[in-house]
Amino acid sequence: MNDTITVNISKKWQMLLWKVFLTLACIFMVVELIMCMTDIGNDKADLGMSGGAYITLYVVVPFLIYAAALTGTLVALKKNKLTDNGADWLVSLMMFTVLAVPAFEHYNAIVLALLPMVSIVITAVFANQNITLVMTLLTFCSLIINDIRLYSLFEWKEISFGAYVTASFGLVLVLSVVTFLLNMHTKELMESIGNFTVRQMNLMTELRKDPLTGLYNRRSFEESLEKEIQRTEETGEKAYIAIFDIDHFKNVNDTYGHSDGDVVIKALCKMLKEKSKDYGLAFRYGGEEFVILFNNIELPKVINVVEDVRTEFRCYYFQFMNNSGITCSCGVAEYSKGESAKAWFNRADNSLYQAKEAGRNRTVVSE
Repeated sequence: MNDTITVNISKKWQMLLWKVFLTLACIFMVVELIMCMTDIGNDKADLGMSGGAYITLYVVVPFLIYAAALTGTLVALKKNKLTDNGADWLVSLMMFTVLAVPAFEHYNAIVLALLPMVSIVITAVFANQNITLVMTLLTFCSLIINDIRLYSLFEWKEISFGAYVTASFGLVLVLSVVTFLLNMHTKELMESIGNFTVRQMNLMTELRKDPLTGLYNRRSFEESLEKEIQRTEETGEKAYIAIFDIDHFKNVNDTYGHSDGDVVIKALCKMLKEKSKDYGLAFRYGGEEFVILFNNIELPKVINVVEDVRTEFRCYYFQFMNNSGITCSCGVAEYSKGESAKAWFNRADNSLYQAKEAGRNRTVVSE
């Protein structure tokens, strides 16, 4: 369960990062267009390029790279065929690509200096030491390539170029050290958060269950009933309520005591849970009353399940009863389109009342 929660959190982060870097790519493209249309940062004259060639290199090519990286990443994430680790790698490479394009196009150390931030983000979000290491190495390689290109394009004094290289590598080194130090503790923090979430979910689940029987309680039933009505209205599938009541249960408590009464309740609940597991959910509505909420099923199958429970319970041997046995009655109602939860439940409850009035130990289906 902990792994499932971690995976879900990771997927949400992946989509969030995709949206952030989509926005960042759009900003870069707008800036490029402004630069192409004005003289701000325009290198056409220095590079000896025509306007069309400049637009192709600085607008069309980045757009195609961004489109490929972002679209490919989105499609892969939506198809959900990658492992969680594979998706982390893909998103990390997408982030690197979005930042690397403007850095390499403009030989810009300022933008290139942002690349180590990819490692920091990966550490904070994914806590993956391998991805952090690879992104750091890619950043170093990018700096080396960029410095070589800068040195070949411009006239540098040896001291100035050396200082530039030292400063840029020093920046990456500092950020990388910070990243690795963060990475040592981020994974532990994420595991702690995951464990806390699991404990919270387990607690919420326990609060939704009846402590004696392990079945979901009345509050859970009422919530599930509303959801089932909504689902049935949307899909048009059939749904049924089956209400069970133990016949003369008060006599069991009065004759044998409440502890033996609990044994009877547990026995019936075990049958309800086992018989209904493939067709719906079983609930303890209160006292000796229990409900199965069936979904996407036909009436004959509902009757089969209900009668299996009723028959098995009637034949169940309780040692303290000296073979006298005990029975249960059941009322069934199919959901009618547009019906409220209360009206649906009341029809099943009325069918249960009819079963009791007709002599008990039987099932009545609402018309």
